[in-house]
Amino acid sequence: NVTILFSDIVSFTTIAASYSTKEIIEMLNEMFTAFDLLTMRHGVYKVQTIGDAYMIAAGHDEESREDHHRRVFSFAKDMLEVIRKVMLPDAQTSLRIRIGIHSGPAYAGIVGVKCPRYCFFGDTVNTASRMESNGFPMCIHVSKDTKELLEDECEWLACGERMIKGKGMMATYLAKLGEWEEAWEMHQQKVAEQESTGAIADRGREDLELVQRDQELARREEALHQKQKMLE
Repeated sequence: NVTILFSDIVSFTTIAASYSTKEIIEMLNEMFTAFDLLTMRHGVYKVQTIGDAYMIAAGHDEESREDHHRRVFSFAKDMLEVIRKVMLPDAQTSLRIRIGIHSGPAYAGIVGVKCPRYCFFGDTVNTASRMESNGFPMCIHVSKDTKELLEDECEWLACGERMIKGKGMMATYLAKLGEWEEAWEMHQQKVAEQESTGAIADRGREDLELVQRDQELARREEALHQKQKMLE
């Protein structure tokens, strides 16, 4: 069993289109270097970077096997702090990230011959990635499995059952850390919109059923009328 974390930069596509490639690379290097230093502090394993995304894991070795969830969570909390010091190329605004975490079984091993890498495989990896992509700016978003392991580490907000691409409906949780208040308000608004849309859809279905019922009654009345005419 392992705990896996993914992070990425909020609005990175827009940021990348707004500055030169050299400026973007220098910015990413500063961010990744800060994260790399945190991996040594918390004893977690840096798996890889993909574009602006950063992936770490713990629990795959003897050192982190017993407390992998705490190591990764502590790493995530420090990420929220150090990222505030990493500025956009204009030096006016700090970067903002999303963080997603999931815990579960995974396979790990070295793959390939040329430039071989130690990688992680399994549904746990995919779920951790989904926790990040469905997460909130400057917040830590986790699965139910991870939240249960970290129950006493902080206060949690239940996001309820959410539709997670490739996973279906999942219960997820938001740590009351970082910019959680803004994220929670955003989540509540989205839930309200979905409920409103669902209510409208339900009313639409009810209206359609009424129309179909009226049409069926009209057809029966017409058939009865035609039958009576034939009898006359």
